[in-house]
Amino acid sequence: MIKLFSVKQKQKEDAQNNNGRPIKKQSAGELRVQKDISELNLAKTIAIHFPNGKDNLLSFEITIRPDEGYYQGGTFIFSFSISQVYPHEAPKVKCKTKVYHPNIDLEGNVCLNILREDWKPVLSINSIIYGLQYLFLDPNPDDPLNHEAAEVLRDNPRQFEQSVRRSMAGGYVGGTHFPRCI
Repeated sequence: MIKLFSVKQKQKEDAQNNNGRPIKKQSAGELRVQKDISELNLAKTIAIHFPNGKDNLLSFEITIRPDEGYYQGGTFIFSFSISQVYPHEAPKVKCKTKVYHPNIDLEGNVCLNILREDWKPVLSINSIIYGLQYLFLDPNPDDPLNHEAAEVLRDNPRQFEQSVRRSMAGGYVGGTHFPRCI
């Protein structure tokens, strides 16, 4: 579990470091993200990284390293951008790793229902991470962003597996080059 500063402790430290000037209060979204992140229970195949420092909880990255399925051995990085009105608005999630996947397009857009029409404020960062992890364990050809990959998965799973391996090794699939991610 990730340990972050408690809200009260952080406010105290900020007050001491700010020499009595008014301190910007945390938004409800920031407080909820802090709670979600402190309650994360990440599998050994998942890591979280704060490229802008742990003070900016509204922007972070998740790295997923599947240990089974078509994408076993790959490393996939997702950026999370969270608005101040979270959890009333779903986080914006992009895959930074170019991947041959039916539910992730070549621009990194992710097709995950809880990031769109099925988002509800009771869902959390943990829910999204589980959803992303599940996309690598069981890609869904019936709700694709990459229609070509979905068609190959549906019609010829063996060829799909070969294409995934080739793409993860830094090869070409269908005229598109994929950087090495294994």
